[in-house]
Amino acid sequence: MKIREARTYYNQKNIINELHHKTGYPANDIAKILNSLGDVVKDKCSGHDNYVEIRLFPGLKVTSRLIPPQESKSNLNVSGCSFILSLNAAFSDYYKQELRNLHRDTPNPTLRR
Repeated sequence: MKIREARTYYNQKNIINELHHKTGYPANDIAKILNSLGDVVKDKCSGHDNYVEIRLFPGLKVTSRLIPPQESKSNLNVSGCSFILSLNAAFSDYYKQELRNLHRDTPNPTLRR
């Protein structure tokens, strides 16, 4: 029998409200900025540059690369394409370690055994 894991989801509205409470900036302004950030990321990553790296904040980067179909890990038939857009987002090792330290130092009796 497999135990179902509890999941927590945060949508854009949740993030906007949290930023509003942390900064005091109007929620509408934060929403405009986040939507604009999304548009900028789409614009930069969907261009025709061979390699694009966007550091959204220290510790998180988004990369966009044009790769030949032979390097693709896709199961799709991509033989007719000359290049494929490969997208990736990654946390830096330092940021991951900071998250682990915060997790370790945060008491949560439901997850500890």
